[in-house]
Amino acid sequence: MWIELGLFFLVMIFAIHQIHDVRKEQRKRAEREAQDKSHTTD
Repeated sequence: MWIELGLFFLVMIFAIHQIHDVRKEQRKRAEREAQDKSHTTD
């Protein structure tokens, strides 16, 4: 029981970490695209 619970928490922590990384990369990409659009309109 405790082993399964520990594995569950490890998987959840890993998943939350991955989601955080994905959102950070999406933010970077959105900023880059915004900069590219502003440069093309100049």
